[in-house]
Amino acid sequence: MKRFVSILVGIAITYLVIFTMVLAVNSARGSESELANRDFITFFNYYNVIRVSDYPLFRVGGDVNEYVLESLISILNYPSLNPMMREKKVYWPTGLVFEYSSYTAITAADFSDFVVPKPKNMNHSGAIIIQLFETVPDKYGVDNGHLSEFTSQWWQLVYRSSDDGNDVLTLWMVQPYRLTPFNGTRYDTHLGHMNEGFFCFPDIAWHNIPESSINTILCDTKVIYGLPACNSYFFEGNFSASIARSNLLRDAESLFKYFDIEQYLVAPYNLPGQWQSSLYQTGTNIAGYNYVNEGLGAAGLIWGSHLHFNIVNGKDGLSVGPYYGHWPHTVIEPTHYDLLWLPSDFEVRSMGHNKDRAFFQTFIADARVPSSGLRWNYRHHREEDWRYEADTSGGRSGLWQLNGFDRAFCDNSLEVASGWESRLVWLRSANSNSIGNVNMVYFTGNRYGYGVHQLAGMRPALHLSISQLRRHT
Repeated sequence: MKRFVSILVGIAITYLVIFTMVLAVNSARGSESELANRDFITFFNYYNVIRVSDYPLFRVGGDVNEYVLESLISILNYPSLNPMMREKKVYWPTGLVFEYSSYTAITAADFSDFVVPKPKNMNHSGAIIIQLFETVPDKYGVDNGHLSEFTSQWWQLVYRSSDDGNDVLTLWMVQPYRLTPFNGTRYDTHLGHMNEGFFCFPDIAWHNIPESSINTILCDTKVIYGLPACNSYFFEGNFSASIARSNLLRDAESLFKYFDIEQYLVAPYNLPGQWQSSLYQTGTNIAGYNYVNEGLGAAGLIWGSHLHFNIVNGKDGLSVGPYYGHWPHTVIEPTHYDLLWLPSDFEVRSMGHNKDRAFFQTFIADARVPSSGLRWNYRHHREEDWRYEADTSGGRSGLWQLNGFDRAFCDNSLEVASGWESRLVWLRSANSNSIGNVNMVYFTGNRYGYGVHQLAGMRPALHLSISQLRRHT
């Protein structure tokens, strides 16, 4: 009898959690006029968002809000969202044998299915979001490490990876919190007017490098102190030696001065399965090039007439550059101890055709219309094949299994003058068809290459230790 009562109580608690989350969904939804007043998280009718709580998980100082933590754990305890209740990964979606450290994972597709159960989940998407930090007021801009902008953001649950000793939740910021250049504009004289080429096709010139260009781009420290541009930043898509990373790490310092939470964050080096290593994040392109043996993180795809590799995906420093196996001026350093980082193309969009089921990406059909659905980009395939693909995948791709709704963001969330910079966010993956190009996400969820000297949004991710948070309770 006691056991039966316990079961009933458990069921009641389960429905109470669901009811609370439904209320959160309803309270999160807003009209178009409210959207203009910064309610950016519920723009599309077919994108159903559950907020874990109306309160942040971490208070200023680093104290954990127990109520929010309980709400988060209640969701993560659901069997469908528990990686340890799944079989170990054996194959990639294509059927390719999985040969890496064993771990189990929950993807954004699983979180979406939890929010929007079958069969509705094939034309509706779902996401679970949380506000991680209590908003710190009046600490805006470069001088304050963009602390107010950063702490006011919501974060989406995009991946959960577990092994016998660790349970790690990966979250991606829903909107960009600031603008930054990716890198500088400096070139060295000795490379002037050299005939360079694609990473895989050195006989094809991509452009001539100007002689002795002076670096004109500033990092945050140069802005604050009014110093001239720093010549250590080059016109290269090397994230480890980039202005974007320098600015992000400086913002992280500001964050950790107010929130003593490093014990709850996980560095990429300590991930179950080491899934942010270069060896793991390797693919081949349509021509069959594969750089597993070289440790190159390359998610290959074909787009139009270009053969692209999205390189420098791994955070262990083992990736190689597009200029005859290296970068002309900078060295790739390990970034696998960074607690804040930019996602790779491999994680958010394409793992390459030997790991993903298809060469496609989804994006918002009309980003100005709340009732807009997803569109599928496809090339060199019969349309009926892609209809089948859409039905089986829900338009999701990449390691995290995101779709266009997940990648998309509001193009005026930064409240800057309209222009390209307000519609783009950086990824850490360089584009192999140009030393000075990096992959980015357009506000509709599409992907483009973009010059490193331009401005674009910063939309970082982090790893949260569920194991450590459970110990806290």
